[in-house]
Amino acid sequence: MVRTILFSVLLILVSPLAAAQTAEVIASVDKNPVIQGEPFTLTVTINDDVSQAAWQPEEQLRDFRVLNVRSSRRTSVINGETSRTTSFIVNLQAPDMAGIVRIPPLQIGNASSNAIELTILDAATSANELEQRPAFIRTSLESNQVYVQQQFKLVARLYLSANLHSGNLVAPELDDAEVSQFGQDEESYEIINGKRYQVFQRTYLVTPLRSGELTIRGPIFEGQISRESGRSVFSSIATTQPVSAAAASKSINVLARPDNWTGHWLPSELVSLSVERANPEAPVEVGQPITLTYRLTAIGVSPEQLPELNFDGLTDVSVYPEAAEFASTTRNGRVIAQRSQTVAIIPRSSGELTLPAIDVAWFNTRLRQKQLASSQPIVVNVQPAPNASYEVEQQTAEPNTAVSTDNTTSAEHDTTAALAPLQSPYFILAAVFAGLWLLTLIVWAWWWLRQQRNPSVGVQAEQAHKPNHAWQQLQQAALANDAVATEQALRDWAHQQLSLPMHDLREIAEHFKHQPLHSQIDHLQRCRYASADKSWLEGKALLRALKAAQKHLKQQPKAKPRLSPLYPN
Repeated sequence: MVRTILFSVLLILVSPLAAAQTAEVIASVDKNPVIQGEPFTLTVTINDDVSQAAWQPEEQLRDFRVLNVRSSRRTSVINGETSRTTSFIVNLQAPDMAGIVRIPPLQIGNASSNAIELTILDAATSANELEQRPAFIRTSLESNQVYVQQQFKLVARLYLSANLHSGNLVAPELDDAEVSQFGQDEESYEIINGKRYQVFQRTYLVTPLRSGELTIRGPIFEGQISRESGRSVFSSIATTQPVSAAAASKSINVLARPDNWTGHWLPSELVSLSVERANPEAPVEVGQPITLTYRLTAIGVSPEQLPELNFDGLTDVSVYPEAAEFASTTRNGRVIAQRSQTVAIIPRSSGELTLPAIDVAWFNTRLRQKQLASSQPIVVNVQPAPNASYEVEQQTAEPNTAVSTDNTTSAEHDTTAALAPLQSPYFILAAVFAGLWLLTLIVWAWWWLRQQRNPSVGVQAEQAHKPNHAWQQLQQAALANDAVATEQALRDWAHQQLSLPMHDLREIAEHFKHQPLHSQIDHLQRCRYASADKSWLEGKALLRALKAAQKHLKQQPKAKPRLSPLYPN
């Protein structure tokens, strides 16, 4: 009995060692020879149950590009004996160098596989061999030499010898570049050497972000094609066959931008800048906005590459640009990007105003030289704004004159009324008004006594009413373009609403940190304290900038309170 137990224990200890000694690894490929850049399948099988993490093909197959790895396990029992196998299926892409490439023995645990010598055929001289495959890819470049950030096309054509059942086409890869699909896929049929192929064409846009001699790794296809089963009596039944294909890598020379180039870099085939004025026939007065829309259009670039427009050259005007709008479209197989910028320009003085042309520098990739895209200059005749104070004086002067001309007539009526008897209807009407006045006086006295008893209510109501009153005063003064009254109303409003000491109007600009409001306050002070008499006609613009500054301040994220340190110094 003791011998039986010892024999069993010894058998248990020796069995794993025997299994480890008998472990065997077999490696095989689905095709040999292969063409440059062509994908093929490597199958590695071990007669043991191992996990997928037990073997890392990237570490042992450095001469090949590993596309994907999958594993499968199988357990079988024959005549009471259990056997287990694990298979690793690795999709590899052949290297770009023609010749003999050796797949070294592959190590899994303590076991190693056989070595494989793989023949790599030259793609240029193996077109016939490639066309015998059930699937292959051909690519073409729009240009072999481009500038950095210049957009170019890569066209990939997938050839299938049977109808496509399912599949996936992986985009080409280029380090430090942006790659995106352009347009929709195109499907067609083509006959090569008497053989009919289903052809799928896809176009990619590639934008390199650095210069140098770069290598584009071609797109890769993995899928299944439909094959009719000749073994079945039903011809309508079809089977699927897995296929894979990869395009050969291509080299491209990316040129750096010229050494003497300054400013924004915009490589393109064609760039234009246009300007359009809203209501060009309408008269323009001082203080009224002129709305202009600039459109910057470029071919062969993305909208994000278009630069901002510079309006610093505009003088004696206030400039209020709106947020830019971007758009992209295609025409005749080319990408067209556009940046639209609407600007409100408010003139500060009357006379002939010339809005100069705006220039955008760009690099012509065809002529390989710097060029300028310029807008047309715009000439506007600015009329002086009507004098609001003069109109008010005219309106107040007319009723005074009417009163003075009727003095004699009114005096005669007063004399006649004095001679009338006291029982006249006028006397009764006067008595009624006197009674109403006395009643109003009594109600006011009652309200005043109540306010004296509870003065806090009146103070709170007055404080709540003051900001609205100050804002109304500011609006009235600004709309009348009264610089003196506007400055005083602005001080009162900021002191009550913002609790600023208001030693200087710049305190308001520093409080909001809003550039348009800062510009309007500076212009108000220049007109207010200029040595020469200079009228101020931008009241509406000041109110607009102040409202925008308040809205901008509300949208700013509030700073989170910081915790005090655990161990203060």
